[in-house]
Amino acid sequence: MKALRFALPAGLILAAVLTFPPAASGRIDPRDERIARVVSDCDARADEFQRMFRRALDHSGYRGTMRQADLDRHADALSHAMRRVREAWNRERDPRRTRRYVEEAIDVSRDINRVMNNNRFYPELHHRWDALRHDLNRLAEEFELPRLRWD
Repeated sequence: MKALRFALPAGLILAAVLTFPPAASGRIDPRDERIARVVSDCDARADEFQRMFRRALDHSGYRGTMRQADLDRHADALSHAMRRVREAWNRERDPRRTRRYVEEAIDVSRDINRVMNNNRFYPELHHRWDALRHDLNRLAEEFELPRLRWD
């Protein structure tokens, strides 16, 4: 009976230890936190930019052209790529495994960047793109990838 009295609390403690393993060093890596913050911001900005960009293209010289369809696809691909970056980072917090998704997001952004640099859309869209491009470039730095150009 005494053994049973001690076995139950010991079993609960063991279960708690196995369920909640301590962090390797007891501290969160500041780089991981920085990346998580930028990934989250960039993902949200990509979705908002996608919606605004589509509206701007509908009211531009691109309206009804094949180029508009291409740019719409690029905006969709950017939003989708950033979602994959966020999911990969949140799942694994492994820069090596997440890097390919970041690279994909930056690659698909290059054409949008060219269009944004060479056209005059309404100022709020340019402001949103500048913020998104800044975050994409921060990700590029963290993952040692080429940055998007500002010109």
